[in-house]
Amino acid sequence: MANTAAKPKFSLRLLIDEEKNRVVLAEAGKDFVDVLCSLLTLPMGTIVRLLEKHQTPPSSSVVGCFHNLYKSVSEMNVDNFETQACKELLLHPRSVKESQCRKLRLNVDDTAETTKFFICRNFTSSEPCCKLYSNNRTARCCCGNPMNYEIQVQEGEQADGSSGNKVDGVFLSCRTSFIITDDLKVALNSLGLVLNVLNDLGYAGFDKLQEMVIDVGFEEVLTLLGSLFTSETPLTDTFLRKHCMSRKPKMLTPLVQESGVAGDAEKILTLKVYVRKLDSSILYAECREDFVDFLFTFLAIPLEFAWELSINNVNMGCVGNLCTSVKDLSFEKQKEATVSKCMLPWYYNFRAQLLDIVIQEGPEFEGLITNDRYGISSCKFARKIKNDAHLNGGKIVKFTPPYPKLDSGSSNYGGVGFVKGETNFIVSDDLLITPMISSSTMSLLSKLQINISDIDEHVISISKAEAVSLLRASLNTTSALTNGLSNFLSKMNPKETTPSTSKMPKFEKTL
Repeated sequence: MANTAAKPKFSLRLLIDEEKNRVVLAEAGKDFVDVLCSLLTLPMGTIVRLLEKHQTPPSSSVVGCFHNLYKSVSEMNVDNFETQACKELLLHPRSVKESQCRKLRLNVDDTAETTKFFICRNFTSSEPCCKLYSNNRTARCCCGNPMNYEIQVQEGEQADGSSGNKVDGVFLSCRTSFIITDDLKVALNSLGLVLNVLNDLGYAGFDKLQEMVIDVGFEEVLTLLGSLFTSETPLTDTFLRKHCMSRKPKMLTPLVQESGVAGDAEKILTLKVYVRKLDSSILYAECREDFVDFLFTFLAIPLEFAWELSINNVNMGCVGNLCTSVKDLSFEKQKEATVSKCMLPWYYNFRAQLLDIVIQEGPEFEGLITNDRYGISSCKFARKIKNDAHLNGGKIVKFTPPYPKLDSGSSNYGGVGFVKGETNFIVSDDLLITPMISSSTMSLLSKLQINISDIDEHVISISKAEAVSLLRASLNTTSALTNGLSNFLSKMNPKETTPSTSKMPKFEKTL
């Protein structure tokens, strides 16, 4: 990704109002619109990393509290994670659509390079070897050896489902050009559509409008990605005004009271929150590892589902317009998946699943072990070995993916989270997360510069409704705990408040 000059560019035809310095609409081919569709498949952690890496100057407030969530993972010592792979999966989150994105003319996701496969070198000779494969070199086989021998699996063997063709697009089922409005509503090109857009904007003709053809590449797409969250006119801000990607956080309407997001009462997380009496803002929370796992999973959620899971968030710039357009334009085979629950790769299963997230099953592969002097180097791997491939004395072995959150090889997907258990954490209102040690606690209290008598302490249990509200708030504000849980706290009785001098309880797991 470092050499952006060599990346492909697209021609984009803009219709602009020079007097108002605004883009009225744009005309684009399917390749560019495919790239727009791919932005919605990016995990939130990838979006944060890309924007921080390529913005000039860097901004930490483009996507609510996600900068702090990502920073928390980055700065947290690897010893606090179950394995090194756990930290890597959050810093460079993977998508179930990354194999499709690799087929794009321009793929902005640098984590979506060809997936690599590794196995234990001793799988042909060691009986205890558990016959697993891994997508990273840090995993260990149950026999104790590192799984660091790379095997070759053809690209076509790695992807499931429809992913376009050479005539249509990767995500699109249309072969024509498209019209894109300034607020990123995308539709098939037609004369009637253009006339309607111009009429709605108050233009009686083309006398005040000019055409401009521009080249759009990697940097422009990244700028457009940032403008998705911060602007109601992302095309204008990207191509004409060179908009600085910052905005004032919006106050949100709490979602907890809505019956439509009521969740399973058995799935709850318990944490302690410290509230400033003066303005009822949450200063910070003390929690166990399950709540931290829940927050860290936000980084793996794709943008399109972050919008849907947060009840079609109206405060997320033009993300909703693009999401709605993509649903109408995508392949018929993919429409069900587009409107269903969020799907994450198999290695993102964890303890507390409060949101509507489906975990993809880990794909199985087969290896053909041949009886020759070349050993492991002559083995063949595929989703399915042809029935006649082992007639020459070969043996077919099934390989399943290990659970990357465990130190030694295991195909057990249940329960284990990203961070180590039996650990207490501090979470600030803007979602900066640190393991609880005495120095960090004292530093936080000192930084607050607040009278102890002005602090109320609550032990609360949150379920799906509060989880959705927290996700929604984390996308739009820098006070996620306050905005996400404010309605929840307002319903608490004064007698539920406990003295702020009490010790941190060891929360019992209720899952």
